[in-house]
Amino acid sequence: MEALLHVHEIGRSLKFVLDDPRRQNALSAEMVGEIESALDAAAPGLAALVIEGANGVFSAGADLKSLPSALATPPKPGEADPLEALNAAGGRFFARFAALPYVTIAVVDGAAVGGGMGLAAAADIVVATQRARFALSETSLGIPPAQIAPHLVARLGERLARRLALTGARLDGREAAALGLADFTCDSDAERDARIEALLASIERCAPGANAEAKRLFRACRTQASDAYIETAAKSFAEALRGPEGREGLTAFVEKRAPYWARSA
Repeated sequence: MEALLHVHEIGRSLKFVLDDPRRQNALSAEMVGEIESALDAAAPGLAALVIEGANGVFSAGADLKSLPSALATPPKPGEADPLEALNAAGGRFFARFAALPYVTIAVVDGAAVGGGMGLAAAADIVVATQRARFALSETSLGIPPAQIAPHLVARLGERLARRLALTGARLDGREAAALGLADFTCDSDAERDARIEALLASIERCAPGANAEAKRLFRACRTQASDAYIETAAKSFAEALRGPEGREGLTAFVEKRAPYWARSA
């Protein structure tokens, strides 16, 4: 069986290319398995992960064609519904992607439908091309956007996420950018490539541990009370400044030189 995911090294960063033309890069069990394996194999100290789709599509989302077989066998009384386990596995995948310690960049060139739109929303940065099309289509199929809801709310806020979900919204790249779903729109392939190159260069000037901790703190400040977060943040700051990256960053600032992690950026 041919690989559904292609992995490329770009400096201290990686690029994942989803490539399943038969299922329009759907997040099938096989695709998710390959992504998970590639994440497990990622080197420590990674700066960023760029994720994009081949075949003119980002991702068609859930592999809906695999669901009829699961529906054909309803759970027996007292048994857990296998559909719940299947959906929960998807939720754990999105949660892992959102919590990755390095910067994630979703490049949406073509359709990002349902879970594909959720995957983009779970990324730190979204770059949309002139061919980008976003569709939150679950409710039009009679199902809720269950596991991607937290990531849509985190990126858009509940008001916008609610409107998009309850109308089965379809957006192009510029509409997505106007709402905050996309961070950048590019009118040409050259502009897209230049944008990604500039983003990676900026990210690689940042300390990987500091970026990982920044992402953790942004998650914490959404769930912790103000007083608790102040203590969490203070502890984080002190530990970082006393750690190897903080010491190197401060020394490099005083000596007016680039810190070691930025020397090749």
